[in-house]
Amino acid sequence: MSVASSGASCVRRFVGGVLLAVFVGACGNSTPTPSPTPTAAATATSQPTATPIPTPTPSPTPASPVTFPIAVIVRYDDARTAITPEALSADIAAGKVVVPCEVTSLTLNKTALTIPPATACTPAAEVTAGVYSKKLPMALLPPGLVTPSIKVLAVGTADLFGSPSHRTVAYPLTAVAAVDPAWAFYSEAAVRTLISTGDTCPDRGVSYMANTVKKGWDWVLSGGTAQYGGFKTTDLGWPAPIIARRNTNGAVAALISDNDISANDFECPVVKDAIQHNTGMVFEVDPRAVTLLAGKGGVKVVTLGSNHITDGGRAGVLSTVAYLDQAGIKHTGAGATLADALAPAVVNVRGIKFAFVGWDDITGSAAATDAHAGVAPMTDANVCNSIKAARKVADVVIAMPQWGWPEYHNDITPEQVAHRQMFYDCGADGVLGSGTHWASWASILPGPNGPRFAIGSHGNFLFDQSWSRQTMEGVIVEVTFVGTRLAQFRLHPYVIVQGAQPCLVDPAADGAYVLHQVWSASNIQ
Repeated sequence: MSVASSGASCVRRFVGGVLLAVFVGACGNSTPTPSPTPTAAATATSQPTATPIPTPTPSPTPASPVTFPIAVIVRYDDARTAITPEALSADIAAGKVVVPCEVTSLTLNKTALTIPPATACTPAAEVTAGVYSKKLPMALLPPGLVTPSIKVLAVGTADLFGSPSHRTVAYPLTAVAAVDPAWAFYSEAAVRTLISTGDTCPDRGVSYMANTVKKGWDWVLSGGTAQYGGFKTTDLGWPAPIIARRNTNGAVAALISDNDISANDFECPVVKDAIQHNTGMVFEVDPRAVTLLAGKGGVKVVTLGSNHITDGGRAGVLSTVAYLDQAGIKHTGAGATLADALAPAVVNVRGIKFAFVGWDDITGSAAATDAHAGVAPMTDANVCNSIKAARKVADVVIAMPQWGWPEYHNDITPEQVAHRQMFYDCGADGVLGSGTHWASWASILPGPNGPRFAIGSHGNFLFDQSWSRQTMEGVIVEVTFVGTRLAQFRLHPYVIVQGAQPCLVDPAADGAYVLHQVWSASNIQ
């Protein structure tokens, strides 16, 4: 296990007109320990004292009052995902929600709310920094100032920056304020959400439950929510949760299929008459798993850049591509030739084109060549050439590396630091990583066109490593863009039940462990 560490320093920068003061440095971390509340990866300093202006200058023309939906925000690592209108009304009345000073009226479900005294307010331009630094536990923010360093809560089931089914619900909270019109601007049509799931190789335990036990493939993605009833020690000496399903209402499928675009790390070859492997490290996948992901899962693009994609030989790669094409799933990272493997998978979402490129940095699969099928190796030339090609045909470019060797850690390695920078330098806007079989570090870093995101690994998704808590838990990543601007980066924790079926877990309870595992090793600016 590689652990990176260094000293931290404090820097200040502007994001969307907001002055942030944050500590930056390596976020390396050892194996995580349980914690009921995620530990922050960065803290903020106080705002600098303003310097008096020696000569008077004309005041700017005051902005005219505008009416707009106003977001309810908490810090990015806050466990809350939503607040009921009733709880929000009570919290505002009790002064627990900071209201920007510019707001002159608030309406919730067509009922006017009493705004706390002006002495309790914070200027809109300072709200994000206050929430990020934990000085403000919850606040309201004009939607044009939303950044991924804070999390927007749904109000009831309405979510300004959420999935299509939630952001089209009538939003109940509006404000009137004299602010820059760009701050107040919100258009549901400009919002696009990306859902991403982790390591997927539905052989062994997954296919055993679907085919041998005859649960069926639909069952695999029918998981609801689960809770833990304690822990047991596995044969390998690791603690693993004892899991009870709370329901099987399809909450996982509802989450991952409700998207504008979805991505998946698909690691293993799909072949006709796939052999069931109950043990071992050679895999084959039943074609019905592809149909499941395309249908119930709503998956639109996958990376095949994996150390197992040639387990079925080069013919297995061609078979996998054919089944994906038949299901309408775009693919990258492996193909009939190296050019095919490096070609971006492009999805057009209402006029914004998203391109995905993937590569494998872990030994195992045969490399594609000009004449033979195989995987795209993660060489410097392959990375930069494919990202630059994607940049020419798309508005948003996402890198999907399999990396982080050796496996089973949550910290960022020195090699990943260098590779992440190379992805960005070559033109990528974000990174959806996989390969360590643990949910691992995330980062939000400044870029020339706004924040850029990365996650080292989501953890296992449809894969049966049931010998430890870390290999059974993972995070579904939800990324929101306004146009091409990154606005939100949210995580949904889950656990794999019976080695086959992901079920969501409460982020404030059993899910806090895996969220801490990610956030404690992260660098969010």
